[in-house]
Amino acid sequence: MLRCYIVDDEQNAVDALVAMLKKKFVQQVNICGSNINAIKAINEIELLQPDVLFLDVEMPLMTGLDLLKHFPERKFYVIFTTAHEKYALPALKASATDYLVKPLSPQDVFDALQKCEVGKIENKKNKVNLSNKINIITAHEILHLNVEDIVRIEANNNYSHFYFTNRPKVIVSKTLKEFEDLLTIYNFYRVHQSHLINLQYVEVVKSDDGDYALLQYGHRVEISRRKKSEFLKRIKQF
Repeated sequence: MLRCYIVDDEQNAVDALVAMLKKKFVQQVNICGSNINAIKAINEIELLQPDVLFLDVEMPLMTGLDLLKHFPERKFYVIFTTAHEKYALPALKASATDYLVKPLSPQDVFDALQKCEVGKIENKKNKVNLSNKINIITAHEILHLNVEDIVRIEANNNYSHFYFTNRPKVIVSKTLKEFEDLLTIYNFYRVHQSHLINLQYVEVVKSDDGDYALLQYGHRVEISRRKKSEFLKRIKQF
């Protein structure tokens, strides 16, 4: 999940973006703060360390471009939001992830957030040594497993059921969210509250009896309506 902060000198613009994010992207983002005062926002950004900064360009106290000068080694992604296209080139020079012209459309915001999500995953890959192995602890043993051998994981209350390509099912006393955080960088995707799947094993996506995916090794997994659009985009990128 992406932690987002919003800077815009117009409160109605902040409110509109907050409303859109909460309505359309509640599974993807968490709004950690906002401010209509660019100078005050600097301290809050340093304190909150967001993943994504939605940033207006033209503001009375300080432009968005000037605000970024306070973060020469920034670790967040920048999505500029402005009513003017003339700042597109300076935004690119400032290494912005995207540049959106108001009024913002849900599709444009979605596309921009996807770029941030992909960037975040790539950064994680660069920071860790991807040995393609993880340890999972059952009631009786510790398993050192190849990630590519995991087809899917299914939640059952506070337990997670692992299904493999080459061994019987294993039950682990951890929540699915813990494994989602661990395996996202290995191209796993949570298509439903109860299902985390390895994208490399998806064979067919169907909608004839509800939305579901058919995976190799005979698995059928339900896809939630809220996840379907993003899931299809991920499949196309895979």
